[in-house]
Amino acid sequence: MKTFSEQEGRCSLFFKESQPFWHLWTPENHPVFLPDKEAFMAAMSILAICARMIPEVRIITFQLMTNHLHQTLAGSLGDCMRLFSLFKKYLTKYLKARGFTVWLAFGDITPRSLESLQDLRNVITYNNRNGYVVSPNETPFTYPWGANAYYFNYAAKARYRECGQALNRESRRRLLHAHDADTLRRPIITVDGYACPMDFCDIALGENLFRCASHYFREVSRNIESQKAIAREIGETIYYTDDELFGVVLSLCQEKFDGMRPALLPVSAKQELAALLHYEYNAGNKQIQRMLRLDATVVSAMFPQRG
Repeated sequence: MKTFSEQEGRCSLFFKESQPFWHLWTPENHPVFLPDKEAFMAAMSILAICARMIPEVRIITFQLMTNHLHQTLAGSLGDCMRLFSLFKKYLTKYLKARGFTVWLAFGDITPRSLESLQDLRNVITYNNRNGYVVSPNETPFTYPWGANAYYFNYAAKARYRECGQALNRESRRRLLHAHDADTLRRPIITVDGYACPMDFCDIALGENLFRCASHYFREVSRNIESQKAIAREIGETIYYTDDELFGVVLSLCQEKFDGMRPALLPVSAKQELAALLHYEYNAGNKQIQRMLRLDATVVSAMFPQRG
């Protein structure tokens, strides 16, 4: 078994040999531009076609949301912006043809250079968590509209190999409302009716930036502080499950109150923690009540809710 230093050295080598890396995202505070499942399916396949048309860019991971998107890419900034512009162009044409016009120009992309291996890891896991944090019926390993489900997931990869079907030329034309992808030589493979991220994303490179599967799992499920930092930097609102927040509460109790259990804290200490959870971690009133066993009237007085 390789040592920790050997594993980190291998990851660092992949990072150095594959630079530059970019995090591209559109604003969260934007109207819905993917209104239904059909639109999500089309967006997945359109992105795959665009990736084939600009092979200089490697998509490490991405996530499509109803009103914004995230991409983690390897390649020159110019090529990465070309990929986004192409995707935006064809998605706009597709949605216009379906009669959706309100959302058009669905937000300008913002690029950020990822200068360190840990920064890149944080962004990959942030992107792969993005659908999960807003959808209570999903996990970072099941959300269907991104590359997240294929990270260290042998079953998903096997399904791609066994069930994949080629997206034919006529289907590509219908998606793009153009013949621009007619000359693509390598087929785009679909699963469940839309392009499979295993086919057009460099999942192997993304995985090689982590020491092993368990390292990735820890980062995607427990590295809450890095997720909070990225959300603050890019202006997004991120929410946490009760399990995640309770881990934060225990850590704060250890740091500020000599490890005293949250339920045993005096009311003044609970109020101090409540303020931190509310302002730093976007915790809702009911979450704060559950975490701290603080009376509902006290929490409501601290954080009045509208409506």
